[in-house]
Amino acid sequence: MSHIDILKTDAVEAETLTGETDTRKAAAQIARWGPSEVVLTHRDGVLVLAGWQILRSALRLEKLVGRSGRGDTCIGSYVARRLSGSPQDATIWAAAVTSLKMEAEGPIKRTMSEVQDFIERVYAPA
Repeated sequence: MSHIDILKTDAVEAETLTGETDTRKAAAQIARWGPSEVVLTHRDGVLVLAGWQILRSALRLEKLVGRSGRGDTCIGSYVARRLSGSPQDATIWAAAVTSLKMEAEGPIKRTMSEVQDFIERVYAPA
């Protein structure tokens, strides 16, 4: 695992790998094995361990229709955003894209502008 930059897992897979039910502890254990960043999805959202800092972003669904492919959507959107943004920015982006993807069956069909508008509307600090 020392050759992996970013590893994505879900809570069940992380528990199987580490024996930890606490997602923070599981992500930390996986990071000790080598990956620079760990992206861990769970029923409520996305947890990222980057630079030994825990980042979280909730899934914010208006409706739940499509669950299939959410992990792929999450890691794909995280990595794409991470290429030009911070881990915090990528964590929020991944949670937002995944939330929007789960509102319909199949792959996400939203534009980057729609995702950004969703973030500004739903993820903006109160």
